[in-house]
Amino acid sequence: MRDNFLGPAIAFLVLVANASCLDSPRTPPAELPPAAVSAAPCVYFKQLTPFLPESLEGFATGRLSGSTGKYGEVSVSEAERTYTRGEGREVKVRIVDTTMGEKIAQAIRDAAEKAKDRPTSDPTAPIHWEEAVGFVRYDADEALAEANLVVGDRYVVAVTSRGFPSTVEVRRVARGIDLAGLARLQ
Repeated sequence: MRDNFLGPAIAFLVLVANASCLDSPRTPPAELPPAAVSAAPCVYFKQLTPFLPESLEGFATGRLSGSTGKYGEVSVSEAERTYTRGEGREVKVRIVDTTMGEKIAQAIRDAAEKAKDRPTSDPTAPIHWEEAVGFVRYDADEALAEANLVVGDRYVVAVTSRGFPSTVEVRRVARGIDLAGLARLQ
């Protein structure tokens, strides 16, 4: 079951975060002068990268990417790493800090609250851990799973998998991230 009310918030986050990628033909936001980066309301992306898993057992570790930038009134800092296993199976972990964080965090908390009555055996049961709250979705037709977590009332951690038959992989990977350490990051 898809939670359609989250679409606009998550789509905006993805749009803004993708617009800030270092692969962009524009000058990468990460190349802003150090004084401009330190004045930003978001942590610099290189502070997020240590919270991405160095490796995942059974997976080849892909490239690390990240950026920090300001787009009008919105500031975004993000780091991402991809992990692959064989043909067609991958996991991505993205950590985002943004000035839109309060709205996105509330949307994630609302989705988790809406799904709170799902039994823990349900693959789309919400996540209510000490250091994070989130929702989980699975599209069987696409073999696409995602877990979107809010950590420390600030950071969004998105774990997606493609080519797996359930949400087990995204939950396992999310549980392996130092979420408590990320929550303490200022």
